[in-house]
Amino acid sequence: MIIIFLLFTFFSLLSIIGYGVIFNKIFLKDFKNLNLGLVGFCGLLFLSGISYFTHLFTPHNFTHNLIIFIFGVLSFIFFYRKKIILIKKEYIFILLLLLIGIFIGKTHDDFGYYHLPNSLHFSENKLEFGLGNLNHGFKHHSSIFYLYSLFYLPIIKFYLFNVINFFFLIFSTFYLYGNIDDDLKKKKFDYTSLIKTIFLILFISIFNRIGEYGVDIPGQLVAGIFICLIIDLVEKKNLAKQTYLDSVILIMSLLVFLITIKTYFILYVIFPLMIILISSQRKKLLINFIFSKSFVFLTSVIVLFTIINISATGCVVYPVKNLCFPNFFSWGLNLETINYLSTWYEIWSKAGAGPDFRESDPLIYIQGVNWFSNWIDKYFFTKVTDFLSAIFLGIIITVIVFRKNLSVNLRFKKNIILIYMGILFLTFIWFFKFPSLRYGGSILIISLLVIPFCFLLNIKKNLNLMKQFKILLIISILIFNLKNISRINKEFNYSAAGYFKSFPLFHIENVDFSERVINNEKVYVVKGMCWATPSPCMRNADRKTEIKYGYKIYLNN
Repeated sequence: MIIIFLLFTFFSLLSIIGYGVIFNKIFLKDFKNLNLGLVGFCGLLFLSGISYFTHLFTPHNFTHNLIIFIFGVLSFIFFYRKKIILIKKEYIFILLLLLIGIFIGKTHDDFGYYHLPNSLHFSENKLEFGLGNLNHGFKHHSSIFYLYSLFYLPIIKFYLFNVINFFFLIFSTFYLYGNIDDDLKKKKFDYTSLIKTIFLILFISIFNRIGEYGVDIPGQLVAGIFICLIIDLVEKKNLAKQTYLDSVILIMSLLVFLITIKTYFILYVIFPLMIILISSQRKKLLINFIFSKSFVFLTSVIVLFTIINISATGCVVYPVKNLCFPNFFSWGLNLETINYLSTWYEIWSKAGAGPDFRESDPLIYIQGVNWFSNWIDKYFFTKVTDFLSAIFLGIIITVIVFRKNLSVNLRFKKNIILIYMGILFLTFIWFFKFPSLRYGGSILIISLLVIPFCFLLNIKKNLNLMKQFKILLIISILIFNLKNISRINKEFNYSAAGYFKSFPLFHIENVDFSERVINNEKVYVVKGMCWATPSPCMRNADRKTEIKYGYKIYLNN
């Protein structure tokens, strides 16, 4: 089974890259020297758009997915033979060294709750309305679930789902490594290269538990690359008009991708607005972008994303009550439910609730800074301090390795300071609204600490720093592997007998369910999590349905 698993993983990677090249071929005119990491992310975005569109009309079954899968692989082969895809030998080496990350036992806590059931539902049904009424977890939307559903393939079934999360780390690594390697070879290693270097070692050494990524860490990895692209663009001088426009298109593409992964990333729109603000040709830039093919595609993705959000809950953006329309949609969540859940999410992120406890007066708890002391005690000193320690350790190791090549250099670059102010603004919102690392906090804190550190340093020019960089890369990969070996060992030692009988595949809980018939259709009722229960999986069988224009609607009772 391990051979089959690795083969599917390998060809899935090729397929995604194949779609990434198609994306760039269609939407970018300056089609040269493509960074493989960006190609990969563009491939994931393109596949998300395809997934959204086809799901309007058909389930993502084996036949549907196999066609898309094979087409991507064939595209890769074609473009690789045309020498359009550049694969550095180091990429293959890095991929192999990080491969232990996909040997998964324990999955994310929400995987059996709604990540897996959502994705399997898409593979068994075309678009349905009111899924949020079946199960609390089904209220939450992420394009990652739609990506999962495309990789529901014969033989391997759903065991590639977490591999998609692994590819987020791989593409981040490819992008950062490729950029740094190019700078080193051109002897143009500067503070922006140093930012990417520290981002790289932190991404690899901190985000090591691939099975527990969920939908939060993939989004934060993309956000990190997005911030790097923003810094690169405001730092580059005298770019050709088309190259500048292509860079903006890539930035906007990643922004759209971020929003579809987690809606709170919509706040990152401030960075493209800053670019427009500081651009000397902002009017021409806007016109060229609005009238480009990429604008049509990205707008279409957002429209489809909105339709799918509405289809689940009746909300354009769940759980923002002002963007929910319960009286207009028969399946829409009522405002009381939305208010309750919105409050619950905030309480949870402020350490006021968990699986086994909850503050007695939650509304008072979240007012002002009433929550702060408890958050410091229960969250900051248990999770944030460990995270900060890892960041500072990464910075210290970098300083030690580069010690002979660094000097303090106080500089004033208003564009970079403007970007940093944007990061501070987002951190402020994050802290006072949802101060949990999983809600975008990780990448904000990394950026908040790493960018000023690198900004205030001077890198001696015209030096060969490849050796120092590779030392840092080896250290981070070593940490990644040691942490995963330790993880796997603990999982085998402390888990129930037979829990990992399918290793290296992730474990699936066997769920007891009862089969009911509602409106002449079978439904499957569970008491807890759905896991791989057939769809529709629900906790309460008392659910009315109707069919309109060929689409099933689960009504809000």
